[in-house]
Amino acid sequence: MSGHTDWQRQYEANQKVPHLPDGDYDFDHALTTLRTEVGEIAPNAAGWVSAVLRVLRHRQGLAAQLLHKREPTCLSCGGTKQCLGCDDNRPVAEKLAPGWRFVSPLNRWETVERVERANEYGAVQVWTDKTGPDYSWSIRPWTRLDAVAPPWRPHGTPEIRVWEYDYARDAPMYAVVTLDTVYRPDTDHALVEATYSRDTGWKVVHRPDGGEVVVIDCGNKAKARTALRAAARHHAKALGVKVAVQGGDVR
Repeated sequence: MSGHTDWQRQYEANQKVPHLPDGDYDFDHALTTLRTEVGEIAPNAAGWVSAVLRVLRHRQGLAAQLLHKREPTCLSCGGTKQCLGCDDNRPVAEKLAPGWRFVSPLNRWETVERVERANEYGAVQVWTDKTGPDYSWSIRPWTRLDAVAPPWRPHGTPEIRVWEYDYARDAPMYAVVTLDTVYRPDTDHALVEATYSRDTGWKVVHRPDGGEVVVIDCGNKAKARTALRAAARHHAKALGVKVAVQGGDVR
């Protein structure tokens, strides 16, 4: 009776395992393709695919036997074999655009100046600052490259802006490096800070030459504002830019 029960359990387990499609189905290639496609569509999700496969490898039963079928993998995927590129998240050649920098076949960094492609399956023709207008690299669109996209740069004139919050009388004041067209208090680099504390009162803190910290004790907010603007002008002179106050007046 016990043997019959074991056989019945194995039969039920087999029924839960989906059958592979008919024909010559390459399971290893399917997993590699899955990682590649997911990595191109959603790079952040590629890691979760590897995590799911790693969990399945630790499961017992027929599903685990299928996944252990000599699958090419790497340590990050849960195995010990040589990686065949499942974790290669470098951008492909078809993503290149003017301004990008990449390591060319000559193993040197080159800046993309022009990109052309005959069709979605054709090679990517890349002209760079090194090749000039009369020569281009012909690269397969799916080739992984050591490439870096240019940073996003908003237009505007660099300045040091004095910013004063008005939600309270003791709200802090800052002098930040920004542009005259945009101000992002969460990301702009603060050079001078004026803060208030019940114990110590108003203090202005900055690094005049980018080195040692200087703390200026101020008797009230007006004096702190004056010290803040004086420090801002000091930094502006050193950096060769203007100082703008919150309302837009240039000092």
